[in-house]
Amino acid sequence: MLLYIHGFRSTENSTKAVQLKRHFAGEILIARFSHEPEKAIEVLENLIEEHEITGMIASSLGGFYATYLAQKYQLKALLINPSTRPYETLRRYLGENETHDGEMFVWGESHLLALAQYAVEKPTAKHYAIFLKKGDTILDYTVAKRYYDGGEITTEEGGDHRFADFEKHLDGVETFFEPKLCNRN
Repeated sequence: MLLYIHGFRSTENSTKAVQLKRHFAGEILIARFSHEPEKAIEVLENLIEEHEITGMIASSLGGFYATYLAQKYQLKALLINPSTRPYETLRRYLGENETHDGEMFVWGESHLLALAQYAVEKPTAKHYAIFLKKGDTILDYTVAKRYYDGGEITTEEGGDHRFADFEKHLDGVETFFEPKLCNRN
């Protein structure tokens, strides 16, 4: 079973989540979790332990969480424009925020401090496949490229932080997780 972890201000109803749900049918769990880092990690750890998760797909802030969890549980993770230092890059969002579903929440300094405790100094490269868009205006793709050096890195021209054409990569996602992907025929 795979686990999808969405990014900051996103939800389990995001475009990528819907695409993954459609492509992987009953073989993917789409996480719903709090914007508070400690609560998010607690929920994600419980899902991994309770559902025999064999790999994760994650985007942006979800990629940061997935990196921590991949190291802890020795899982493979496919990351889409992952955040490597959200305790720095999410500072610009201090205050009120709204998810794409319209849910309001407050992002504070305490959240940034909480994120820092989940930082991984040097990820184990063999665990990761990374999809990066050079046109990402939210995160500098070169930071992730250096951080995950040695992993399977796909860097594409143009695009955006959302990685809008992600759906065309779904077969590659499946290939990355084989043979660990459960019950694929």
